[in-house]
Amino acid sequence: MDSINIGLDAKSSVINSVEKEFIFKFIIQNRINFEVIYNNKTALATLLTQSPKELELEFPVMFEEFITEGSEIEVIFYFLNNFHKFNSQAIKIFDNKVIIKNPEIITKNPQRKFERKLTKGKINVKFKIKGDLVLLDYPQSETSYYPARPPIETDIFDVKIEKVIERFNKKISTLVTENKIKMLRSNRQLDYEEQMVVKYGKPLYIPDVYTDVPQKQLIPHFNIILKGDWIKFEKLKNKTQPYLINKVISKYLFDQAQNNIFSKALVPILYRNYVIGLIYLANDLQKRESISLKILDYAYQFSKLVSYSLKQNNYFKEEEMNTKIYTLPIYDFSPGGLSIIHNDDFFENKLLLNHNIDIILEDNKKELHILAKVVRKIKKDFYNYGFMFIDITLQDHAKIVELYNKL
Repeated sequence: MDSINIGLDAKSSVINSVEKEFIFKFIIQNRINFEVIYNNKTALATLLTQSPKELELEFPVMFEEFITEGSEIEVIFYFLNNFHKFNSQAIKIFDNKVIIKNPEIITKNPQRKFERKLTKGKINVKFKIKGDLVLLDYPQSETSYYPARPPIETDIFDVKIEKVIERFNKKISTLVTENKIKMLRSNRQLDYEEQMVVKYGKPLYIPDVYTDVPQKQLIPHFNIILKGDWIKFEKLKNKTQPYLINKVISKYLFDQAQNNIFSKALVPILYRNYVIGLIYLANDLQKRESISLKILDYAYQFSKLVSYSLKQNNYFKEEEMNTKIYTLPIYDFSPGGLSIIHNDDFFENKLLLNHNIDIILEDNKKELHILAKVVRKIKKDFYNYGFMFIDITLQDHAKIVELYNKL
């Protein structure tokens, strides 16, 4: 997507440092997205932490050649019916996180003040109210990971699962002698090493079958299974006496060599606390080369992308069978928010004050997804609920203004 001009002009104002700290705190608490623009490409990121000098951003999926250390970036975000903009620089990149400089200046573009218009039922709003999640049919782990909100309006991520796997296979096949992805279900038989990976929800990494398994962490941003974990697992599973466990591990490594494996990695694909699949990587004795930490990191990043992609392709939709979607006519509407009315108290315990809720507006059968906060509840002859939009992309905001002008 091309870089976007939000039209900052002479009417723009500069945010002071006290306001800036408050705004960033609100954004962190409500997980409002930043639109990060670099080299004419855009991706959404979540602000995780702030300090006087730095901001920590997390991108929903891994990215390659998008931002590099030292890159100058532009950031746009929506706050209280105004788009804000600042420039910054990437300081450090690790995993799917980027540390950027805390900007000295943030500019605010005051939006035109819109009067709320009565819609007379011309527009409907949809919103989801979630019930208890249904348990999924996958083995469960001690570790949990939930895919973040997807990047919207960006062309650098293709999250169709077929494309994701095709991209991975094309790259990884040049780096290792064997790779495959095994999807799991609760009733599927797992071998010894698979059971250990499922239990801990961490990658099993064998750099070399002729040396001992790792006894310390090797990559700063995620943990692998260490020898101490293996010892605990063997005690738990087979009640093996401590003095015999080294022999068990040595025999495992010997058996791998007998099967023509020199180096090996098993990386779990996590969704919530489920292990939904395993990524297998191996180098054979002919290649006689350790799987590098860079390749292991790439596989770990890919596992998160698979989880995210499967979620986006409704792979886990059965867990939300208790989720109900309600469609109601909008009572009044502006590009900054809307209100609905209802005849009874049905939504009183469902739409809670100051809670965030995902709403969907429809315009010519196109859906606009917006994060809104319940800011008003009034009981008169009917029940009135007011919503303020708190997270919206520039493109969607333009579509909402267009929808508003049609009323």
